Amino acid sequence: MRRQLLVTAVLSSFLLAGCASWFESSSAAKPTPLAAIKPIQALNVKWTLSQAASGSGFTPVYTNGNVVSADASGHIRTVDALSGRISADVSLKRDLSSGVAVVGDTVFVGSQDGKLLAVDRSSGKTLWEQSLTSVMLEAPQVAGGMVVVRSNDGRLTGFSLADGKQQWSIAHAQPQLLVRNTGSMQAVGNEAVMVGLPGGKLDIISPANGNTLWEGVVANPRGATELERITDITSRPVYDGGQVCSVAYQGRVACFDAKSGSLMWAREQSSSRGVALDASKLYVTAEDGSVWAYDRSTGRSLWKTDALKFRNVSGPAMLGRFVLVIDGEGYGHLLSNESGSLVDRVKLGSEGATAQPVSLGASALVQGQNGRLSLLSIE
Repeated sequence: MRRQLLVTAVLSSFLLAGCASWFESSSAAKPTPLAAIKPIQALNVKWTLSQAASGSGFTPVYTNGNVVSADASGHIRTVDALSGRISADVSLKRDLSSGVAVVGDTVFVGSQDGKLLAVDRSSGKTLWEQSLTSVMLEAPQVAGGMVVVRSNDGRLTGFSLADGKQQWSIAHAQPQLLVRNTGSMQAVGNEAVMVGLPGGKLDIISPANGNTLWEGVVANPRGATELERITDITSRPVYDGGQVCSVAYQGRVACFDAKSGSLMWAREQSSSRGVALDASKLYVTAEDGSVWAYDRSTGRSLWKTDALKFRNVSGPAMLGRFVLVIDGEGYGHLLSNESGSLVDRVKLGSEGATAQPVSLGASALVQGQNGRLSLLSIE
């Protein structure tokens, strides 16, 4: 039995770590060549910082005028958001497995040996650490005085922000095959944490005790084989204006009423990349690299662009009124929110699949798998 579980784990890791890229590479489709464009709105690289190569779970965080980032080698850096100047660079002398959460001067991060660490970001001193049941691959979430983490075995655990004492822990059954998940949790103030799950489920939980406030079905598994039935939420759900929206791989994109959990609308779509919202539209990058826009109220399809198809495109982020995506060759693309047409592009130097950019209004943070951290701006 132990040997069977080991084989299953190895196969799952080999085939589905970055499931989208594996499926894309199995097709004969070539990346769409980049067509010449007439820039309408300039997309600028304000600054760039080189770090150790890291996975897509290493998402930077903006806090009080600073950018805090981690890399797989154990470095945590604090960078002035305006200038890109490093104000603190500490080495924990241990390999890290996830991006960070930040509260004041304390950084919360996961280590490769299965620990949750609370670290002073100026001195690098470990304030406390707690053992997890498995390594964590996504950044922890902080809400209501709790640090909420998900380990790679699917377990959700809440730790006290102050002293790291475990307050609750809930196991979630994992299917045999799943898409590697490096970030599908998102805190909403101090009241809730949104959690995307395998099988197309979306849970809204209380950070105080882990209880489910409501559960939504973004998509149901379909198909005859285990591969066909993979329907996982592997990108962060988004909350805005009383609405919670999410998308599932080989499933649907869907929006729910944030209070009641009732489904507002859903449309067939496959994405492991993520969604973004503005006042009236939802944007999503499909698994084939096409970018779609839907009406937030009704789910009506408004536009679709194939200009970046098969280019291993990131999830979208809002950059002012424009839509920003990053492709696998390290180009940042700015799209019109009205039509999806390309209005500018810039070469970043990132490599491979890039995590969804972090929107800061008129600027956005991008961290590639090669560790390259950049601030993009339309100002």
